[in-house]
Amino acid sequence: MSHQDHPTHTQNTFEVIVIGSGFAGLAAAIECKMNGGNVIVLEKMKAIGGNSIISDGGIAAPDTEEQHVLGIIDSSELMFEDMMRSGEGLNDPKITRLVCEHALDAYTWSKDVLNVKYMSRVDIFGGHQVPRCYSPDPLSGSTMILKMKRKCDELGIEIRLSTYVKSFIKDDSDRVIGIEIIENYSLNQSNAVISTKRYASKGIIIATGGFAADKQFLKKIIKEDFLTTNKKSTSAEVIEASMKINAATKHLDQIQWMPWTTEDEIGYGKGGLFGDYIVSSYGILVDCKSGKRFVNELGNRKHVTDAIRMTKDVIGIVDETSVIKTGWKLEDAINKGIIQVHPSLDHLASHYSIPNESLKRTITDYNSNITHKNIDPFGKVYETWMSPIETPPFYTMRIRPKTHYSLGGLVTDIDTHVLDIHGNIIKGLFAVGEVTALTHGANRLGSCSVTECLVMGRIAGRKVVEY
Repeated sequence: MSHQDHPTHTQNTFEVIVIGSGFAGLAAAIECKMNGGNVIVLEKMKAIGGNSIISDGGIAAPDTEEQHVLGIIDSSELMFEDMMRSGEGLNDPKITRLVCEHALDAYTWSKDVLNVKYMSRVDIFGGHQVPRCYSPDPLSGSTMILKMKRKCDELGIEIRLSTYVKSFIKDDSDRVIGIEIIENYSLNQSNAVISTKRYASKGIIIATGGFAADKQFLKKIIKEDFLTTNKKSTSAEVIEASMKINAATKHLDQIQWMPWTTEDEIGYGKGGLFGDYIVSSYGILVDCKSGKRFVNELGNRKHVTDAIRMTKDVIGIVDETSVIKTGWKLEDAINKGIIQVHPSLDHLASHYSIPNESLKRTITDYNSNITHKNIDPFGKVYETWMSPIETPPFYTMRIRPKTHYSLGGLVTDIDTHVLDIHGNIIKGLFAVGEVTALTHGANRLGSCSVTECLVMGRIAGRKVVEY
């Protein structure tokens, strides 16, 4: 941190600087520019998008036209209840409610302003009471990021790559007026580099994402070796720089794991999609040691992750009927050995050394419960579109959770101002998206991250111009 008067070199001064080019950062930049702000986006890496571009890009929103057509009754209040229940009291209800109340507008904005196209389906993920999740077409975070980049180009917003933020600059009134940066940065940089300064006359918006791949930062929190769905560039240096100017943080020990991934590939990958979109809704999780189920597959991510990590040797199972129903193409993951195909349950049990009779009894009981609408022993709610697991071939995948999302971060108010350790606004500093602490609490529900990024990013883009 350094203190100095406002700069006189206007070529290094902008009205607004956005740090990070994921969903939240680009939403903030676009909204800022559309409200008359002179804005530049700085990105640490050599390409835009961060973790947003490798996500599945799904967004959650209530009371949509798609839900109306399907007869799904939903509301912002119901979504708020789901997020608060999932958050276990650690989220700020004012911020969570704000995200839910503006979720429909954010979803509509992504279609009308960004021109994002979505699949003709409404999905449900663990912890949601009703289907309210929408998948971009094609299914990738890059779908929205590329649309956002096109909008930035149309609006004349510069995105400057390979720019690493070292620290914040304050003036004598304690207002954040700029940043110290390293230009031409690369992740594996070992040479000494020269830093320079950039200034913002209205404000700086931090949208750097989380730190779920930062092993150095997390070593006191996660004592074991872990795999992650995140890019290796997902780190905490801007949060640490913020802490040096007395920015408040909360819940840094709250890390969400993605329960539906596998150790047989790097990152989230094809297996993550198979687990998240097919196994969770249409299949079962089985303990290979016992051949038994052990959890509600549609429980929230924290609940499912904790159960898998305790059980350890776990596979997900679905049948041919379920795969056909979902419409997903599995050939690539099958060819890579991520998903296994079995002509019979005997073959499946033999492949994983699962007690054969126990496995068959587990599936028989599960099928009977679905058919007769019995109460599930683990609390899974059987929906009308679920079917028994009985049609060969059977598809399986080894399941191993990976760190996915950092739930804690910087403390902000509902207008996205960053607060200091005394609860006061740090003038000139805003933060949005995963870098913040209070939206999701102890657990983030699927597809709610994109919703948060668009809602809070757009709020920051407007507020920084007003500031």
